[in-house]
Amino acid sequence: MKKMDFKGKVVWITGASSGIGASLAMQLNNLGAIVIASARRADKLIELKENSTNLQDLITLPLDITDPRSIENAIAQVGQMDRLDWVIHNAGIAQKGLVIETELDVDRKVMETNYFGTVALTKAIMPMYLQQGYGGFGIVSSFAGVMGIPGRSAYSASKHALHGFFESLKAEHMGCKLNVSFILPGFINTAITAKGLCGDGTPYGKVETSHRLGMTPDECAQDIIKGLQKKRKQIAVGKFEVYLLSINRIAPGLGRYIIKNHPMRRWRRLKSRLDLTIHFKGNKVIEHRSTKNC
Repeated sequence: MKKMDFKGKVVWITGASSGIGASLAMQLNNLGAIVIASARRADKLIELKENSTNLQDLITLPLDITDPRSIENAIAQVGQMDRLDWVIHNAGIAQKGLVIETELDVDRKVMETNYFGTVALTKAIMPMYLQQGYGGFGIVSSFAGVMGIPGRSAYSASKHALHGFFESLKAEHMGCKLNVSFILPGFINTAITAKGLCGDGTPYGKVETSHRLGMTPDECAQDIIKGLQKKRKQIAVGKFEVYLLSINRIAPGLGRYIIKNHPMRRWRRLKSRLDLTIHFKGNKVIEHRSTKNC
């Protein structure tokens, strides 16, 4: 299969103000793509543009995917271009906390950003793709999007939902040349865990050790681009943790055992002993106290 050339391609990236999104924007810009970089923070987008090598081919477009009006305004601007080749859905928010301690509002907020925001933008883009007859989506999911991860229930659910949505979209529009690639990052050294929400909705506030020791955003972006160039349907990115996906596919029981006995298990046990007090009445939690909610 001939490798796709990004030179001259129009690529729209959400969540492009930092981390994986920013690295993708810079590297695709270096490859000659016309990059539309979107994020909520306009100041970070300005910094990104200032550091780009091809200023004229990096367009900054502030966007909040949870705001319908913001999506409408962004679509109006992108629609003025002669085409749109790829959209990389990278905007999202992480979550950390046991199911029993995570407030429902947190589940809703994570789902609103990771799933409904991405779906809303996709629905707005599809008329453009159908009119031109082609288009691509790169969905930045996670290992949590294909397996349940302890302490990540809301995040995992939102990513699983994206897989179902885009697989259905691909099946519905087989007449349109629609490329869909699921991107599964492992442990990447970004601030996603620091910005992630605890059970009470407050930010976790620090980068987890597993992520600090992980692949850099630039290395991650490089591997993602290689996968997109080959039009791979699933692009797993990371270090040794990528083998877990193969194990989970070949021997699901073993995969679940490894996940269950991840070092996080010690955190869960310690938390249940020191932080968590739960009282039940029948099957209903009537009191839940925690000295620290994350």
